[in-house]
Amino acid sequence: MDNVENLWKRRRADYWEMAVKYLRLIGNSGFLFTIYILFIFGSYYYGEFLLWLPEDFPTVWVFIVLFTWLVTRGRVRTFVKDADLVYLPPLESKMKPYFRSSILYSWMMETFWLALPLLILAPLFFHRLSDSGSLLFTILLLLSGLKLWNLASGFEEQRFQENSKVWSHTLLRIVINASAVIALFTFQPVWMLIGIAVLLIGLYAFYFVKINGTHAVKWDRLARIEDSTVMTFYRIANSFTDVPRLKMTIRPRIYLNRILDVIKFGQKNTYLYMYSRSFVRSNDYFGIFVRLTFLGSLFLSIITLEWGLWVVTALFVYMTALQLKTLKGHFKTNQMIDLYPVSLSRKDEAHIKLVYVLLVFQSVVLGIVVSFAHSIMSGSIVLLIALVFSFCYPKIALKKE
Repeated sequence: MDNVENLWKRRRADYWEMAVKYLRLIGNSGFLFTIYILFIFGSYYYGEFLLWLPEDFPTVWVFIVLFTWLVTRGRVRTFVKDADLVYLPPLESKMKPYFRSSILYSWMMETFWLALPLLILAPLFFHRLSDSGSLLFTILLLLSGLKLWNLASGFEEQRFQENSKVWSHTLLRIVINASAVIALFTFQPVWMLIGIAVLLIGLYAFYFVKINGTHAVKWDRLARIEDSTVMTFYRIANSFTDVPRLKMTIRPRIYLNRILDVIKFGQKNTYLYMYSRSFVRSNDYFGIFVRLTFLGSLFLSIITLEWGLWVVTALFVYMTALQLKTLKGHFKTNQMIDLYPVSLSRKDEAHIKLVYVLLVFQSVVLGIVVSFAHSIMSGSIVLLIALVFSFCYPKIALKKE
């Protein structure tokens, strides 16, 4: 291998070639339109929300907690694969340019994820903290620098064999990050910010660099981190299209097993039981369903426009239906399922039935929330709209596929 930088560029190009294909499918789906509509609603109510906000609302602490978490989280994308555990360790002494490119690439990507929430919260910043746009931009630049320090330091932490050491160092970075972010959002003097910057640079130069010199790269950990990051992207893409390379993740969720007892034992309910158990335990179907129901309830409790309640109700039920649609392909690669002495037509029927039950449940929750937040009449209309959509989507859209 003559040039490790070329290897890194090829790995990055391969990843984005794959990612762009899935991003196009996501872009062509109706999901982005739904997000766009919600964004318009959010913009409309943002101003009212700022006016409604109590004077004693701890705005500065919201910024501190949020951005302390954002600068601490994050992984260095190394694009390391399982096969590299054999081929790359002998080249470790020559891999410095490869890892440097990985850190700089991750820094650029993570800066975007810092800028996005800061942009969204900019009206709140101008309303409660300062009306200076240049000050907000300066804070973004300093947060980006803090993020680079975290990524570089976090990468060196991954060289420790013991997980306890990795966690203790992460905890140390949280404390340091919180101190720096507090100084930024409470507008401390420049000399104090320079002092914190000198401390961070000194800590990296005299501590984390020494870890680099005394500990070898833990290639298996880098491969696990990279695999976890790619699987996260696959799980998102799998909500819109089939992703064959997605690995199944199983969560026991024993506390939900009693729910499955309502399904009567019988041959005709074979696929219904399997889909229901997959919904509860596999991937993140259950988590997405809960999150969408919670966010829908939150939006509906804030919105005051009558027609806005109807539109947002339809949008959230639609988004939930889109997510549940992917459950149909859950057993696609498992040929053992086809050997069951059950008609395959019952497979589609079971999927439609489960989606129908879940959408009806969500409709009832949304109707109750609107009844409490606004009026029983509004709640009844929302429930009716959601039930109509819950009935039509599985019967029409899912049957066609």
